[in-house]
Amino acid sequence: MTIKKSLGKFGSRFAFEFFLETMHDSIIQGLKKYLNTIKAEDIPAMVRDGRFPELAHLDLSAIGDNTEHIEKISVVRLVEFIAEARPDLATAIMSLGDTGAGYMVKLRLHILGLLKRTEFKPDEDVVLAHCDKCGKKWPVKKDEAESITKCPFCGAGEEEPEKLPEDEPEKPPDDE
Repeated sequence: MTIKKSLGKFGSRFAFEFFLETMHDSIIQGLKKYLNTIKAEDIPAMVRDGRFPELAHLDLSAIGDNTEHIEKISVVRLVEFIAEARPDLATAIMSLGDTGAGYMVKLRLHILGLLKRTEFKPDEDVVLAHCDKCGKKWPVKKDEAESITKCPFCGAGEEEPEKLPEDEPEKPPDDE
């Protein structure tokens, strides 16, 4: 793999990690709202029966076209998100030991399957930025859209440093 391609992948992953960090509070609030109907005492039956929370009403619009990076979110990170949003549910799942861990692996795969089949529509305050060079899209807040000058995936738009003219050798003064 070329250095440029490696840097592009790194930039893409970095942009997604930055997005997750930026949207962290929104993600946690969304999970709290999404998981508010589930009680900790419901967890053992859900795990035993292989039932997952209803995902139809989960708002995933902020993710945009970044589904390829969602696959990189580990089970551990998913558990951390759930633990922050609903510590009682995370504790109930972890108390089930290996069965709970297996359930989280299946839940992650279930969510990934849903994401791959979902058409994303950004929130009112979010627009999708688009790079003409690589074709990638990513969500940005409307008020920040005008300030975007560089694609986080391929680097397009980054100003090239100006080439300075090479110094010409000094000519000796003409003695007439």
